[in-house]
Amino acid sequence: PVFQGRVPETAAGGHDRVQVAFVMPFVEFQLVKVATLLTEHWARFPPCRPDTPRQSADLVFFTENPLGPGIQRRIRSYYAGLGAERTGCFRTDEPIFLSMTAEVNPELSHLEGAAFTFYSLFRLLEKRYQTFALVEPDVAPIQPNFLPALVKKSRSVNCDSDGFWQFGSLPLTKDVDAGMLRERVDYHMNGNAIYVLGCAEFEEYKCRVQSFYIPKDECELVAGCSTHEAYEGGYDHALYRFRMHPDNYEYARLILHKFGYSDFVQNRGECVYDPAVVVRESPSTYFVHSKSIYQNEAATILKEVTVSVLKREPCNRDSSTEKALEKIYHNLRSGEYTKADAVRALCDASKYTIFGPRPSTRLCEMYADAASALEAQDWNARMPGKTYLWTMDFHGGPANCDMSMIAKAGGTLHAEIDGICGFYGLCKERLKVIKADHWKEFDPTEKQKKDFEIAYRDDPEFKRVDAFICHHPVANCELFLPFNRSIIIHATTRLEFGRHDEGIDWRLSSGYDRDVGKVKWQKWVRTVQNLAKDKRNVIAANNVYDRDYIKYFTGIEDVELLPSWCGDNVGTTFCEDGWESSIAPGWLPTKPEVMIVPYRSNLDRSRYKTGVRDPANHPIIKELDSVPEKISNGTDVKMIRDLYSDSNPLRMLKHPAIIILPYQVSTMNLVELYRLNVPTFCPSLSLLKRWCREHDLMWEVYYGWPENLMGVKDIPNPNGHALMDKYSKEWEEMFDHWIPKSDFYQFPHITYFDSWEHFHKQYKIMASNGELDAINHKMTQTNAALKEELIDKWKSVLQRVKRH
Repeated sequence: PVFQGRVPETAAGGHDRVQVAFVMPFVEFQLVKVATLLTEHWARFPPCRPDTPRQSADLVFFTENPLGPGIQRRIRSYYAGLGAERTGCFRTDEPIFLSMTAEVNPELSHLEGAAFTFYSLFRLLEKRYQTFALVEPDVAPIQPNFLPALVKKSRSVNCDSDGFWQFGSLPLTKDVDAGMLRERVDYHMNGNAIYVLGCAEFEEYKCRVQSFYIPKDECELVAGCSTHEAYEGGYDHALYRFRMHPDNYEYARLILHKFGYSDFVQNRGECVYDPAVVVRESPSTYFVHSKSIYQNEAATILKEVTVSVLKREPCNRDSSTEKALEKIYHNLRSGEYTKADAVRALCDASKYTIFGPRPSTRLCEMYADAASALEAQDWNARMPGKTYLWTMDFHGGPANCDMSMIAKAGGTLHAEIDGICGFYGLCKERLKVIKADHWKEFDPTEKQKKDFEIAYRDDPEFKRVDAFICHHPVANCELFLPFNRSIIIHATTRLEFGRHDEGIDWRLSSGYDRDVGKVKWQKWVRTVQNLAKDKRNVIAANNVYDRDYIKYFTGIEDVELLPSWCGDNVGTTFCEDGWESSIAPGWLPTKPEVMIVPYRSNLDRSRYKTGVRDPANHPIIKELDSVPEKISNGTDVKMIRDLYSDSNPLRMLKHPAIIILPYQVSTMNLVELYRLNVPTFCPSLSLLKRWCREHDLMWEVYYGWPENLMGVKDIPNPNGHALMDKYSKEWEEMFDHWIPKSDFYQFPHITYFDSWEHFHKQYKIMASNGELDAINHKMTQTNAALKEELIDKWKSVLQRVKRH
């Protein structure tokens, strides 16, 4: 048949049009990727130099449906943050926001939506532009001053007889077996490319493609969005396979020269890359398309390994296979496995009959060594060059929060967690002697300590360990004293926890004895003091309160402040949404409620008695409920339990703000929430003081009343005493000195209120004038800076504790 595509609304070759539109398509949930691309990758490799003249090019952010003013404002702030000297060579100072003129079918799948966007862009852009570069958020620049280079490259894309219709990259992933690239002889040109606009011949070509690949299967709503063959979902595959198909040979041979392969942008799939290496090997490359920039390295390696060895993706709900892959993933994430280790482990796991798919014999033989099972390999040969840390906390949160920083700093943290562990994927695998036992594990007996020493005395793994690290409780570092290794005390709560903590009801029921606890406390303080004398050891806390608390009770001056990161792998489990991401999802409020956090509030109980009341009936919540409607103005404040059944912090990203109702000076959950950059409100010191006096809101800060062995006189005792009068001068001095050291008074960009009415008045103003967006941006910058600082701090710690 004779095909005739849509007649362009602008005649081909209309040179009065702008040369190129730099089009970045995205959907709202990808806003965090746009933010990361602009604030990190564009900041490192900006589009312009200060002296670069204006170019015939516009920056266009495209979404299917119009963006709200708040999101536009945030994108403008990210862009403005680059500075005019980095962006001044675009034709206009402000980016352009473009969307479809009609509402888009919300039922479109990811493949359908991408194809619908692609085919629609030609009509939307051709009146104003001669070409457009389609650059998704996972296409990052690797050289500065890329805009003039793009404009120059785009001039070869035109409707002239010697012009190209498309310039782009073929697959350049290192693993040619990924997606069966080799077997399918796949040279498709990735969709992130430069395209001609206003060209009738190219319109005809696209029409032929859509007529050839009709809507069906995974693309039942959009034509030309897939070839309907394995590994070929996407409009770019349809564009390529059409001209390669035997049925289209006669037509294709006349237009094949219109598609130019170029290294201007390289399509590297999901491969990790070094920009400097790419530029050195290919100086004309300015962009790399790779999902790895938003994917944690462990997920990237696991996907490569799984596709290469099993010819499938990691997540397809084959339980026995997925369980083995999850274990490999966590070992990759902690730094315990290399890619070769992962291949060997997967090949070894596939030997069992319950394992589903059969592995690649060629690859398994290639990676095999003398020891067929990875577990049998010599521990001395593992993790070469890395500092190996080992922990056996009874809560997985602190280790999970440290793990990515330690890995980025060149170390490996192995966690043997028996207790709260499943959510973090850190449950015990080879822990001996000590186990969770109705809280008794927080204070091992002398016999257990001796048995632990005997069990690990000749353990080859312990001989490989460089240092032991303890978080929860830190006192269990006593177990590691006999092994002559460096010890890192990284306190996340009070120093006496697990030894002299009669203020915790569940510790009393686990066999706690006050007189014995007093002796254990004295011994533990001496141990910490002795550890501090050896510079191979590190005494640290993740918050200012516990840092100064340790100083107070031990006399050690150089206690380090080593904040927990908690910004990676939080709120997700293996193979659930977002498990592979290296960046937390962005704050994108779609729900109206302001949420009270954390999930646990202690409003239902007192120190030694549970079930005292329904939290909704607590006087503090009653104060909130009594705010007049004319002041609250319809703002709905909810406790997490009112809407959700768990404490997953990622749920808060859907809400405009959170309110901290503190029960502790520092918790992992609050740090996790802060790292998500959700605008945060908190009671002022004066309000919190009233609530503590009237309702004992923060009783859990005080784990016990351990003896002040250092005889400190000039600083109030942080715990006071059990029967302390909260209206006394002594209590007020204690509160005024210590509570301001809480995380929520130390973290910047938190908004404080003196009453619930004051909160509502502030929130109304801030929600209406864009201040919440500004706070989110400031928190994002603060957390990004802290991340780099923490990596440097961990490098210093690892160098200090590593055995030489």
